[in-house]
This record gives sequence, structure tokens and C-alpha cells, in this order.
Amino acid sequence: MKRISACPGWLDLSGDRRSFVFVPEKAQVVREIFELSIGGLGSYAIADRLNRKGVPPFGPSPTWDHTTIDGMLRSRATVGEYQPKSWAGGTKKGVPVGAPIANYYPAVIDETTFQAAQVARQRHLATGRGRKGNNIANIFTGLTTCAYCEGPVKFHSNGDSKSLICAQVIENVGCIRAAWSYRNFESSVLGFLAHPALLDRAHGDGQKIVAELAARIKQLQRPETYDLRLEIASLLKQVISELKVASAGASPSPTLPEALVRRDSPERFFEITLSDGRSYLGFPVL
Repeated sequence: MKRISACPGWLDLSGDRRSFVFVPEKAQVVREIFELSIGGLGSYAIADRLNRKGVPPFGPSPTWDHTTIDGMLRSRATVGEYQPKSWAGGTKKGVPVGAPIANYYPAVIDETTFQAAQVARQRHLATGRGRKGNNIANIFTGLTTCAYCEGPVKFHSNGDSKSLICAQVIENVGCIRAAWSYRNFESSVLGFLAHPALLDRAHGDGQKIVAELAARIKQLQRPETYDLRLEIASLLKQVISELKVASAGASPSPTLPEALVRRDSPERFFEITLSDGRSYLGFPVL
């Protein structure tokens, strides 16, 4: 296949100009952008974070802006697709010609990550949180699953009432109608992860990450926690491979579709599997 002379900003051409190669530090920035989006940040907040960290932009602009971030999050070049275009007539953006070509570029992220970012983008647009970026409501985004139906557990806000609820319950299509107050769930899981006994059992690189996470958790009493919660959300994805939520305990009674969603059952617990394969049960802090 004939290669074009240009490529996305996180790639470069090989010496013989017949293949593409990653620019490692730029490829890592792309992965971080997707991770931050999935973790709850809008394009304005991501651009602001990169600028404050002094991360060099890929193009001629001296700073990152939200349009660049949003364009990257929508670009299927990140999963390796190339869309041929025509610039006839002087159009600046080009007109798509023919079908996209899969596996043209090396993929910097996988399809699952790309689709998760699209869902996050739509959520940001629907709630208007993307521009403000002044809070991370759910640091467990993408990690929690239901212990009963194995579906995703989602953050649900109803005024001052903020909870984690099985997606099937939110959509009124099944499962056990129970919820766990978000603030209590966060305190319970973070308290478990910051316990010294967990660090004592870790080893190798995993021990370093758990230690870093525990240190960040202990800093949450500071007034300014925005960046800190960002770091914790990122570290959680490195430490946790699975987080099952049993909001109604081990053996809940079936509930009718019209039943109220009961919050904070005294029998609730979570099952957490760490990236090293170790699994534990955790219980609510009181």
C-alpha cells in the first residue's frame, strides 16, 4: 500500500517512509487524554490540565485548546483508521472519499477505549460539565460492575442524592433495585486501599503504585482536591482490575420493577480484585 507523507501528531514516518512509528512521549499523551475523558473530564478541563503541566502541543499552537482535545477524542486515527479525503475546490478540512481504511496506522488505543470515550463525551455535552471541569463526581468511572447481573454500575445524581446504581436499575429493565450512596462508597473503597496491610502484601511495581495511591488518598483532606482526585482516578485504573458492587448484600430478595430503589443496605459490600490478581471483600465505613 502506498503511504501518505503526513500522519497524526503522535506518529512519525520510518526512515524509508514506508511505515509509521510511534513517537513514544506523544503516544502516551494521547492515551492520557482518553483516560482523563473516560475518567470524567471534559475537553476544556483536559486542555487546562495539559497546559498547567507544561505538556507540549503536537501542532504549531503554543497551547492546548478544547477543540484540539475534542478532535483527537473523535478521531478514529487513534484506533488505526485512515479516511481518504479530497481537497478539490480549496476546502480546508477535505471531503471524505470512499470508505475508511482499517489498520492503516498503528493503533494508539483500542476500540473499547475509543467507544468509552465517545460515551463520556456525550455525557459531558449533555450535563454541561465539560466546560467547567471543576469536579470529578465519580473517580471509579469504568471500574464498577454489578455483583448480581455483571452489568455496569453507574453514578446517578438526583439533586443532593448521589449514588452508584446498576445500569439495569437506572434503565428500569431488571436487577436488584438497590443503591450505594456515592460518598460512603468512595470513603469505604479508598479507606480499604489506603490500609497499611494492603501495602504490606503488595510487591514489585504493584507495591510502588499502591504506595503512591495510599499517599494521595491521605492528602484528600486538603481544600484543593481537583488535581488530586484526577491523580487518584488514574491510579485506581492501574491498581484495580475489577470492582464488583453488591449494594443489597450477598443474597438479596428479588424486587419488582416498580419498587423503590433502596439505598445503603446494612449488608452491602464490594469485591475488589487488584491488578496482581489478589481479591478481597470490603465493607462500608460507618
